[in-house]
Amino acid sequence: MCFWKIGSTVPSYPCPLCIINSKVFSPKKKPLPLLRLPAIPLRLITKMMKPEEILNLSMCSYRLELFLRASRHKMNFFSVHVSHQHMSYRLKTPDTMGMSFKIGVGKKQVNYVDKMGVLCGSLLQKNGFIRFNQPFLPDEMLKIYRRIISLYSPSFIRWIFHFNELPIDSFHRYLIKNLSDKSNCDQTVCHKFSLQAGSLRNETLSELMDWIPVTNKLKIDADISLDFKHSNAFKYKTIEYKEGRWATLDDLKSVRNEWIVDLKSTNFDCHDINEFLKYWVDCDEAILTRLTLKLKEGTVIDEAVLTDQLTILLYYEDELPQFFIKVKKIVNEKLVVGHFETSENNIVNFNVGPPNQDPGIYEILVAMEKVKELEEELLRIDRGEEPNEEIRERNRKRREIEEELREVRRRIDELNEYGLILRN
Repeated sequence: MCFWKIGSTVPSYPCPLCIINSKVFSPKKKPLPLLRLPAIPLRLITKMMKPEEILNLSMCSYRLELFLRASRHKMNFFSVHVSHQHMSYRLKTPDTMGMSFKIGVGKKQVNYVDKMGVLCGSLLQKNGFIRFNQPFLPDEMLKIYRRIISLYSPSFIRWIFHFNELPIDSFHRYLIKNLSDKSNCDQTVCHKFSLQAGSLRNETLSELMDWIPVTNKLKIDADISLDFKHSNAFKYKTIEYKEGRWATLDDLKSVRNEWIVDLKSTNFDCHDINEFLKYWVDCDEAILTRLTLKLKEGTVIDEAVLTDQLTILLYYEDELPQFFIKVKKIVNEKLVVGHFETSENNIVNFNVGPPNQDPGIYEILVAMEKVKELEEELLRIDRGEEPNEEIRERNRKRREIEEELREVRRRIDELNEYGLILRN
């Protein structure tokens, strides 16, 4: 309202004098004095920031850096790419961040990083990409990594090494060995090492597996020799191998990570998978959560071979067999029922979950095991395996078992609302 009409009940637009006055004497916006704020308001403000904003803020003031290191911004995912060329990682969600390093060569001198402010001129950010515009020697890179990661509290950290152009060298060995060291590896955070290369020699890969703790995740997107062997190869928390034709059935049976095994290529056929499933059913230990693998080239999916001697609930999808099975002895309540899937490209998936994930399926499988036990008991009675037992007592037992068997089968029919095929 124009100040000439103050007190008037009729609304009015600003007059030219009011507009000129607002332009010439506009109030100046004062910056927010972050360093003068108490700890609690400052923590609330930084909690709402994005990871890259936390990084920028830490380079503004050493005092802010110390505060941010004490509060540690929570985030889901932190990814670091290491290569001979600049590799960038795009932020997928607001609470994830990726960074890119370039490995320095020779004896090039770089500034000693004793605080985040030193990196102010080295960091480039554009369209959600973060990278350094200068190379760093491996030891300096580790110092930068430790200083940056101290600002955050991620639940997952991934290091990706790109060896597509050059073979693994002493720099990469130095980094992986030091990153795998317990003093540099936070045991409360899930770590993943991803090695991307054309191929890896047996000696090099064995050396890396000796360093990388089995509590970490490992992904190798490289060719591996068919005669490769290592005791830790199938002990990692998550296993992803592009080349898995060197793996044997004993390797699969040795898995106890209760997580994931993913093999992009193998020499396994339907007989091997059936052997593994029978081992999984009878095993007294929890093995894995998910198994994904590609069968041997040219393998034809054979339902009879896959399901041989297994108690399953079978159905078909695109004319390919899919079925449910369960372990006999429950060790881990979260890993009880297995769902086996096949696909046209010979990729099989075996996912294991808790009973309450598909309660009806679990109850049917339990009932089917009961049916099998009762049928075996009837066979023992018919064979007369207990000769001293009176005929009257034997007939009484038989009637009781037959009655229980009818009741269990009736219960199965009630639960099987989807018309699954029972194979016992």
